[in-house]
Amino acid sequence: MAAKTYQRFRNDLHMLKITNEVMKRLKKISSPIKRARYVHKEVNKKLSALFQDPVVQKHISCRKGCSACCHTQVSVSDDEAALLAKLVQNGLKIDLKKLKDQSRVSKSASLWYSLPFERRACVFLDENKECSVYNDRPAVCRTNHVIGDPQNCSTQDGEVRSVQLLNTFEADMAIMAGFGSCKENGALPNMLLDLLSKSSDDKLNETLSPQRSLSEVFKEM
Repeated sequence: MAAKTYQRFRNDLHMLKITNEVMKRLKKISSPIKRARYVHKEVNKKLSALFQDPVVQKHISCRKGCSACCHTQVSVSDDEAALLAKLVQNGLKIDLKKLKDQSRVSKSASLWYSLPFERRACVFLDENKECSVYNDRPAVCRTNHVIGDPQNCSTQDGEVRSVQLLNTFEADMAIMAGFGSCKENGALPNMLLDLLSKSSDDKLNETLSPQRSLSEVFKEM
C-alpha cells in the first residue's frame, strides 16, 4: 500500500516533503534500531492526526483481539528486521520452526496462502491473539486499518478478499522514506531469519539455516 501511495503522490510537493524530511533525518542516525523507531514515531504522528477525527474512529473495524491481518504477508525494512531480531536475541520467545517454514514460501502469495491458517500466523502473535511486539511492530502493520465488515479480513480459507482500508497517505510517505533509506527490504520471515541465522548464539545457529532474501528494494526517490 505504501508503494502505491508513493507512486500516486511522487510529484506532489507536500507529500514528497514528508518523505524527504524523514529521509534527511534518517541519514543522521547510525543505529538501525533507532532509525526503525524514528520511522515508527513519524508514522504514529501522521496516524494520530487522522484518528482525531471522530468519523474515522467510528468507522474503523479493527479491535483488540482481532488478528486476521496477522496471518497475511508483511514487508519490513532491514532496519525493522534488525529491531525485531534484537528483541528475539534479548529473550523474546518465538516459534523458530514456524519462522523457518514461513521463510520458505513468503515470497510467493500462492504458496503463502497454501499454508495452514495457524502456520501463517505472525511469529510475534501470542496465545491471546495479541502482538507481543506491539510498540515495535512494523510500520506497515500500523497503517492497516479496515473500514467495513471485519469478516472480509479473514483469510482462514486461504482466500484473500477485497477490503476497504483507511487512507493513510501521509503515514505511507513516511514509510517509503524508511524503505528508501535502507539497503534491503522484503518479507518479514526472510529478513528476520537471515539476521537470526547470523547470530553468535550457538544454540540459535544450530536451530536455524540461512535464508537470504533478495526482495526488491523501493529505491525510487
